[in-house]
Amino acid sequence: MRTNYKSFMNRMRILCTRKEITGALQTKITHIGGVNNTGDKWNLSVKDAIEGIISGQLDFYIIENFEEIAVKISGELEKSLFATGQGYLHNLLQDLPDCP
Repeated sequence: MRTNYKSFMNRMRILCTRKEITGALQTKITHIGGVNNTGDKWNLSVKDAIEGIISGQLDFYIIENFEEIAVKISGELEKSLFATGQGYLHNLLQDLPDCP
């Protein structure tokens, strides 16, 4: 179910991602998803999520070892989403399960 991101609450927890294989052992996150406060599943393209962050309408986070970690935008030309923390150097979004 895809819903217009403007109808969401400002802060959203990411529970899953959709990825595409871009090369040998490399993946690119194309979509993020979760469940809103009314129990409805949501999913957004990374492009829409980035636009929401830039506009100030959306703020995303993940939970890792009971700690909230902010999701940020990286990249100059080709923007992407990333979350790092708790001593991890890789993008923790890559560790999330695949969205259905």
